[in-house]
Amino acid sequence: MIYKKYIYSLKKDNFYDLLFTFDRGVEVLSDSDNSIIFATYEDIKSLKPLKVEEVNVKPMQMNFKPFQVGSFLITPPWIKTLIVNPAMAFGTGLHPSTQVSLLLIEEFFREGWNAIDVGCGSGILSIALKKLSAKRVLAIDKDEVAIQECKKNAQLNSVDIDCVLAKPEEIKETFDFLVANLEIDIFKEVITHIKPLFREYAIFSGLYKKRDLNDLLNLIPEFKVVKIKKLKDWYGMVVKA
Repeated sequence: MIYKKYIYSLKKDNFYDLLFTFDRGVEVLSDSDNSIIFATYEDIKSLKPLKVEEVNVKPMQMNFKPFQVGSFLITPPWIKTLIVNPAMAFGTGLHPSTQVSLLLIEEFFREGWNAIDVGCGSGILSIALKKLSAKRVLAIDKDEVAIQECKKNAQLNSVDIDCVLAKPEEIKETFDFLVANLEIDIFKEVITHIKPLFREYAIFSGLYKKRDLNDLLNLIPEFKVVKIKKLKDWYGMVVKA
């Protein structure tokens, strides 16, 4: 962002008098025996500036990055943290298919929607949906270990997720949003049961190279493909019902 920087010079006594009445911050540029040269980012009407400069100030979001001190991770409030216990269930955030899913969720999910995570694994995608203010998230998996890990990770993140041991064909609800990060062979088995589960958008990921991508596209000709994203030979796609 571009700001105007006003540079002034005052005798020391006058400068200190100004500080009592000026309720904005000032930047001291030089301090000599007789005078102080200082700058403000707001025009002081009663003073004539020595000069006015334009400066490009980076937003705070660009300057404040998460950092670690001992076992503490310090993050600014605009960073959404996902705490995941690295256990037996798939989904620590390291795999490209998980990362593609997270990027697409962030772009297409809307606050207040309800969502279903098919094949939730550790629950990382479900947690992300709740962090983006999902009204309700149902996380399903056919692996009992995954469901236990999903529940543990939801608790670690202080979010409310319904982690349920179930297959897609057992779910009789319809959700605004669906995410399924699965292998192509599993998609081929369950895609007919997944299709009725969403009414707005779905993210399908876990697709390795164009072969998997094309195979899934052939399975869902009735849906409009909104976006395809690739990361290290792994594809994710967003479709609209």
